[in-house]
Amino acid sequence: MTKFLAISLTWAVFACDRPATHAPPPTVPVVDEAPQTSAGISWIEDDYAGALAAAKRENKPIVIDMWAEWCHTCLSMQHYVLEDKAFEPLADRFVWLSLDTEKEQNSAALAVYPVEFWPTFFILSPTDESVQARYVGAASVAQFREFLVQGEQGHLDAIADGGGLAQDDPLRLVRDGDRASIAGDYAAADTAYQQALDRAPANWARRPDVLVSQISARSKAERWGDCVDLGLSVSLETGNAASAADFLFWAGQCADKLPAKDERKLAMVTKAIERLDLLVNDQSALLSIDDRSDAMSIERAFIEQVGDLDSAKRLAQQQRAMLDKAAADAPDAHAASTYNWPRAEVYVYLGVGAELIADLEASEKAMPSNYDPPYRLAWVHLKLEQNDKALAAANRALERVYGPRRARVLSLLASIHEAGGDKAAALASHEQIVATYEALPEGQQNPASLAAAREALAKLAAK
Repeated sequence: MTKFLAISLTWAVFACDRPATHAPPPTVPVVDEAPQTSAGISWIEDDYAGALAAAKRENKPIVIDMWAEWCHTCLSMQHYVLEDKAFEPLADRFVWLSLDTEKEQNSAALAVYPVEFWPTFFILSPTDESVQARYVGAASVAQFREFLVQGEQGHLDAIADGGGLAQDDPLRLVRDGDRASIAGDYAAADTAYQQALDRAPANWARRPDVLVSQISARSKAERWGDCVDLGLSVSLETGNAASAADFLFWAGQCADKLPAKDERKLAMVTKAIERLDLLVNDQSALLSIDDRSDAMSIERAFIEQVGDLDSAKRLAQQQRAMLDKAAADAPDAHAASTYNWPRAEVYVYLGVGAELIADLEASEKAMPSNYDPPYRLAWVHLKLEQNDKALAAANRALERVYGPRRARVLSLLASIHEAGGDKAAALASHEQIVATYEALPEGQQNPASLAAAREALAKLAAK
């Protein structure tokens, strides 16, 4: 199987393998809230302690949006889902906190509430900061409302003194599964999710995203066969939103690990193509443009595995046209940047990367302090073998980037140097990657990425 191209559960730059319990993040000064959104939500930005103080004072649960500037799904959620006026009646029932996971000041919160995929949303109790609900990846408006309902019910349950959720309530069981997954106990998470699904009605609104959580738990436990079995058995129960594509992504990842002779490999690819084709062509599906683009990318990857390159190319052309229109229709430059990476990937895939250069340059000019547009621009220049331009753009990104993302920019720089034959500069970039990972605070550390960076440096140095 080929490696998948995109996913609305944006892949981690660093993994978060943490023990189950941690001390709470330290107190920091309270900062002002951001202006209200069109949904009436006032976001507190990058201030966990301030949000917690407000939540305790008002006895309201905390909604946390764990996001990053490089994460197109994060931007799509912020600009096209969380702005929806459907959330207006709920705006005053929560304290809303936005944490840029690349910022060092948020690393203490990340140590307690680890993020493996972007975006991840948490709802916390204001009394003990316990996780009442978790949502990973893109959500439709309806799905996110249900997530908020679960979080609020969990908060009320926590203060009900025995009069809250029943032990076999699906919401309680999902919460148990989320907590087990956060602690790295994927077997317990799988069991809790299955119990929740067994006890919930067939049309339960949370069923699709809980199935995503369940199949990801099986994947992370490396139970490849059980993961694929789940993918083959319930893919039609995953709804008509981003969860359907996310579920199939995990199923494909697991099928990739099966032995070549295992008949489930091809069966999973065939089922995934059929299911994704229905989703992509369903104009009533609860998908943002970014969600639909991700579904198209995942379907393309499956189609390529059966050798139908013409169909994959036609799908990419449709995806390009859709993304171009979305970028042109975006209300501002930041919203338009949601589509920088998906457009870069599909333009390069179609062999027309040069046609996107002007738009990426305009995106950088409109957001001169943002690291992501020059990073995407550098990547496209590299694919076009324009190494000098790639190097200039990557260096501009390096001047602006912060946190773990700095390692990704340095990795791109190393690739540019290697493509240009400058082995000394490539070696220096790899040394900086290792140094970057070594210097990260606890919440942003990733032993696996650090080990891989050290291995890459050693291999290059040996040459």
